[in-house]
Parts: sequence; C-alpha cells; structure tokens
Amino acid sequence: MKIGPLEVIICAFPKPTIDATVIKALSETVKSGAVALADLALVSRDGQGVVHVRDLQDDLPAAWTGMIRDSRPLTLLNDADLGLAAETIGPNEIALVAVVEHRWAQRLSEEVRRSGGVTALQARIPQEVAVVAIEADGVTTS
Repeated sequence: MKIGPLEVIICAFPKPTIDATVIKALSETVKSGAVALADLALVSRDGQGVVHVRDLQDDLPAAWTGMIRDSRPLTLLNDADLGLAAETIGPNEIALVAVVEHRWAQRLSEEVRRSGGVTALQARIPQEVAVVAIEADGVTTS
C-alpha cells in the first residue's frame, strides 16, 4: 500500500462548533487530490470543563466522513494527540485533529526511499514566523 508523508494537524476554535467554511475548505483541498484525510477526531470541552472526543466511530456528520481516505476505522491518532488538542481549548471550545496524507509529496518520498535516502527533517514553519522573515527581507505580504 502506498501512503505519502503523514502529518497530524490540530486546529483550535474559540467556540463550540467549527464553521462550515472550514469544513468546505478542507473538503476542497481533499477533493483536489493534494492531500487525503487519513484520520479525524473532534475534541471539545463543555462549559463545565469536561473534554469530549468524537472520532470516526462515533457517527460524525457526513461532511466529515465523506473526506476520509479509507472507509475502515483507522487508529493513527493516539491519546497523546488527543490530549494535546484538549490542552489547546478552553470551555465551550472545539479542536479539529486530523491526520493528513500529503499526496503531492508521495512520489518524491518514494524516490527518496528507492534511492536509499531518508527524510532527515520535516518541519512546518508557522505562518507568523514566515511573515516576519519575509518582511525582514523587505518583501511586503498581503
């Protein structure tokens, strides 16, 4: 089975629901083929501070389940991932925890492995850091 590089992404929202525009943007990205959604969980904290986790086995709405790479239940997310997501939210807030397969990088990854190479580093530069670096070079961002 071919599978591209995987990444866990946690997006936290300061309210109890995730905007439909966020779901639509993720769905469009998946439909474009650039990424596949390999696993998903929604972590919320109620008004009393109790954490709730909903995953694919919990009958998530079709808007979420229709984006998943494989219809079989996956176990790529672990308690540490979900715990980290819970730490990012307060009462009446929600976090989206997604395992994204970078399909755009699949062929490159295969060729690196086939040639005996390894990916020595894979790091995401936060958007805020990139903007500061670009502006320090005199380039304006919009």
